[in-house]
Amino acid sequence: MEITLYDQRNGFRRGLSNTLAYPLALFGSFWMRPLKLDDSERHENGLVVILSGIEGPGVLSRSLVQGLIDAQVSHAIRIVNWTAAVRPAVINLWRYEKNRQKAAEIAQGLMDYQQRFPGRPITLIGHSGGAAMIPFVLEELPERNVVQNAIMIAPALSPIYDLTSALVKVKEKIHHFYSWRDLYFLGFGTLTMGTLDRRFCLSAGRGGFLVPAEDQDAAAVYSEKLNEVPYRQSMMRDWHYGGHLSCMNRVFIERNVAPIILGKHQNHESVTPH
Repeated sequence: MEITLYDQRNGFRRGLSNTLAYPLALFGSFWMRPLKLDDSERHENGLVVILSGIEGPGVLSRSLVQGLIDAQVSHAIRIVNWTAAVRPAVINLWRYEKNRQKAAEIAQGLMDYQQRFPGRPITLIGHSGGAAMIPFVLEELPERNVVQNAIMIAPALSPIYDLTSALVKVKEKIHHFYSWRDLYFLGFGTLTMGTLDRRFCLSAGRGGFLVPAEDQDAAAVYSEKLNEVPYRQSMMRDWHYGGHLSCMNRVFIERNVAPIILGKHQNHESVTPH
């Protein structure tokens, strides 16, 4: 995507303001004005469902929405709160059965939308714990091709989690953004507190998923349906420094995530068996 001088200046302002707002993620969304992007007019164009991290909807999920708006995504945008109002928020990683139940509810919501607006594209986007919820949701769908694309950003999910059942449900791909620089949250954090699938390990959001090489059919599904996007130094131009929060900067979302919804993206890296 060609970036003009105006885009650079405007991107600097937006990227910096987003970066300075990261500490506000601790305060939730009660102080924010409600979004009005989930209306019937936008429903005609498609639906984007956003699953926040374990902190619940707040500054980070709002930043994601802002990036989509900056990219002129015309779909309805819906932030779904899958978390419980518990403190510390890490408890949301430990509620495995409740999270599975919530995934089934979200999947039913996608089916309801499809029945009302058949043929419209649905995109799932999640960050951290919300990204880890995406395979749970896809697995609950009774039909294939309900979701066009799913986008997992820094998922708190173990790298050995078998994505096969989730991958076959998407019409196009699951796109996975991960970063080796995510040392604290997806390194130390999930080593000590665990992942959403209850493993105590470095998360896939830090190093990618392990492809089941011994199962050729599953490996073929991974090759066809999983697009893994590793962190690159060039992403610093988009205000993503490799950490767990900067991957949600609105400039990074506009230039790297929104093009997937708009059909303007390129596959960055094909997966190979480990």
